[in-house]
Amino acid sequence: MKTHSIFLSAQRPFPEAHTKPNAMTIDTSVIQLHDKQFKKLVTRDQIAHAVRRLAAQITQDYNGNEVVFVVVLKGSFLFAADLLREVTLPCTVEFIRAESYGALMHSSGTVSITHYTGQDLAGKHVVILEDIVDTGLTVRRIVTHLQNMNPMSLAIATLFFKPDVCRGTVEPKYVGFEISPLFIVGYGLDYNELGRNLADVYVLHTS
Repeated sequence: MKTHSIFLSAQRPFPEAHTKPNAMTIDTSVIQLHDKQFKKLVTRDQIAHAVRRLAAQITQDYNGNEVVFVVVLKGSFLFAADLLREVTLPCTVEFIRAESYGALMHSSGTVSITHYTGQDLAGKHVVILEDIVDTGLTVRRIVTHLQNMNPMSLAIATLFFKPDVCRGTVEPKYVGFEISPLFIVGYGLDYNELGRNLADVYVLHTS
């Protein structure tokens, strides 16, 4: 499985922000969300390429079989919408919500399932769609919840994966980008609810 690794460093500079959404303070290098500044890390074109690659892999692997995609709210909504339009399989969609961040920039360590749309998954192929897997606590809780429904198979697809933080807690089958332990926003990911609508992905700017 081919993934892209992204690390913020002087040797691998990333494009600067060029657009100016009305609700955010932006100059040519950073965006402001609440009290933090963020620099562009991954462009919308890079995201689109990764999404198409994942969709092609999923389509090939399930080979015409029906799949239930379980979308993890809220952050995965853009990833799911774009990926599902590229998947050429018979499929249904369910939604699940698990909370571990709240208004924080790191996981609280406590995960609760607060919503699931309710389809019986017994005997079905299931793919969980996540925006990001970092510690793995949230998606592991979701996996446990769904496994209790006895699906035929269960896989995880995530746009971003932090292997250095996850350390084998879970093993996503489909990964768009591997990244170092960075806090990122955009394309569904938020900082205290702001930034989800950004088409590119930004990293916390600390200098």
